[in-house]
Amino acid sequence: MLPRRERLTAAITLSLCAIGAVAGCDSEKADPAPVAPTPAETAPTFAGTVESILQNKCQGCHSAGGVAPFPLVTYDDIRTHSAAAKAAVLAKTMPPWGAFDDDSCKMQHPFKEDLRLTDDEQAKLLRWIDEGMAPGDDARRPPPRSFSRIGLEGKTDSFAMASPYPVASTGRDEIRCFPIDPKFTDDQWISAAHVAPGNPQVVHHVIVYVDPKRESIAKAAGTGSYPCFGGPETSTPSLLVAWAPGATPIAFDEGTALKIPKDAMLVMQVHYHATGVDPTTDQSAVEIRRAASTPVRTARVILAGNAASRNGLISLQPGPADPPSGPEFFIPANAPNHTESMTFTVPAFVQIPEQRLLSVGAHMHWAGVDMKIEIERASPSPSQPAKECLLSTPKYDFNWQRSYTYDAPIDKVPTINAGDKLRFTCTYNNTKANKNVNKALLESRLPDPVDIRLGEQTTDEMCLGVLVTSQLRSYLD
Repeated sequence: MLPRRERLTAAITLSLCAIGAVAGCDSEKADPAPVAPTPAETAPTFAGTVESILQNKCQGCHSAGGVAPFPLVTYDDIRTHSAAAKAAVLAKTMPPWGAFDDDSCKMQHPFKEDLRLTDDEQAKLLRWIDEGMAPGDDARRPPPRSFSRIGLEGKTDSFAMASPYPVASTGRDEIRCFPIDPKFTDDQWISAAHVAPGNPQVVHHVIVYVDPKRESIAKAAGTGSYPCFGGPETSTPSLLVAWAPGATPIAFDEGTALKIPKDAMLVMQVHYHATGVDPTTDQSAVEIRRAASTPVRTARVILAGNAASRNGLISLQPGPADPPSGPEFFIPANAPNHTESMTFTVPAFVQIPEQRLLSVGAHMHWAGVDMKIEIERASPSPSQPAKECLLSTPKYDFNWQRSYTYDAPIDKVPTINAGDKLRFTCTYNNTKANKNVNKALLESRLPDPVDIRLGEQTTDEMCLGVLVTSQLRSYLD
């Protein structure tokens, strides 16, 4: 029998579901639509060039009510923060987008809603800063933009935890499951979903599961919740949506949806991380939008990684710092470029022709700085290479996790099928040079980095890939 952690991972890996892996704040709905830059100027000015760049790439977060700590809306805003903006743009840490090609990974498809500055946009913004930040002619300014922050647009339902849950100011992280009865008397197809964290200061992440057998009711035993490390601890869970810092609503393309069976419970698994400030409470909610009709395609997820050993469905591969006994997930203190890798071969019984990969995402904790997901196909078709790098995130940041959705027709996106081997390689910087490690040390009141192992505490680490696929519903009925 597999160890408990790997049993949980394998169970989630093979479940039918769709997960709203996290996105950046670029997904927030805006009105009006993005404004094209005005005709090129001899030299860039705020009015004629820079303001349009800020509207299209920055103001989704850097505006009133956004998650950024300051606005970038007016001329004075950007002038005040010009030095920080220049440094972030040069480092490619802003706008928040982790996926970039490098020498070891050439991604073959573009992604939707790509936040990265184009080379032209970056050159103009940096030139404007370096040449004195000319304000320009107000007549050339684009119309102002407004950004909606009401959660899931067009939501049909919102289901919150029954009551606020108390969160201590100190102590170990806590992971609890909250059963929620949506009272669906018929099967429901969901075209969009979103988690609205009640208290983002203490909510590390949220995963919403579907519990078709309603087993979570007994597990809560009238208390409203129960501890649930690894998963909801029910026999046939599937995933509905997930949230982590930076996440916004997710929606499937027309004709694709996921199913919540009639009478099923929802189970909201919330990971709480104490801030060390004051005791507080949380009352998170899940929002959904029901599909107008039964979809043609349904979604399936492969959630793979977090291997603790070479044995099991997901296999940890040899790496640095392994003991003589074999591979071990272990990140030494002060290691600046430590890697852990693992493989997952899609089981032969997963015989669904031409599964199409819609999106791909990465999940690590504070020390994580890069994740690569590669595929080696057992039976490549003429249109799909035998080996392909699906994702590289050399600018991964725990605070800006997101999924990356391929910007291509359904018949052109990558395939994944039985016998294909997926490889996940995670890179960690466990030194004080990593700003997120520094933050974790301050919260834990530790003077220096410590050894890190695989686990579910924020101060532990993970290496988890999320791949959402789509196939004709007839294959699963």
